[in-house]
Amino acid sequence: MKICPCNSGKHESECCGPFISGDAFPETPEQLMRSRYSAYTIMNIDYIARTMRGPAGKEFDRRETENWARQLKWIGLDVLNTGINGHDGFVEFIAKYTSADGSQKQIHERSEFHRKDGKWYYVDGKDPSMTQPIHVEKIGRNDPCKCGSGKKYKKCCIAA
Repeated sequence: MKICPCNSGKHESECCGPFISGDAFPETPEQLMRSRYSAYTIMNIDYIARTMRGPAGKEFDRRETENWARQLKWIGLDVLNTGINGHDGFVEFIAKYTSADGSQKQIHERSEFHRKDGKWYYVDGKDPSMTQPIHVEKIGRNDPCKCGSGKKYKKCCIAA
């Protein structure tokens, strides 16, 4: 079994693989961000396009993205911070790669995600130094889940 490219330490079939194949949907912004990273490593641009909405989706150019991704060799992902507030979420990460000229580079981004019809989508990404901190509401395990399911948080979104 192959270890997932997202650096979770899990096997691909138990991590990002089912999301990329369409057999399952990411239940958190972090799962979506990790699966998008993994999709870039295997050049699955269809998955990248399918998981975007808002500004990111409007600005997406498939040919340009594919040409850019072909020039890179992805070498690592570090998730620095995550948060969910209702139907909004974020993931701050560093993705490391080697460019066509052999130099090592990285992308440090704070990605914004929105949940629509029960699915998370990537909507925008910014340099973390250019973003304002957001308030992430603390939810107790026995509090009602903020997704509106009517279940307790521990039996709903926290179980993801």
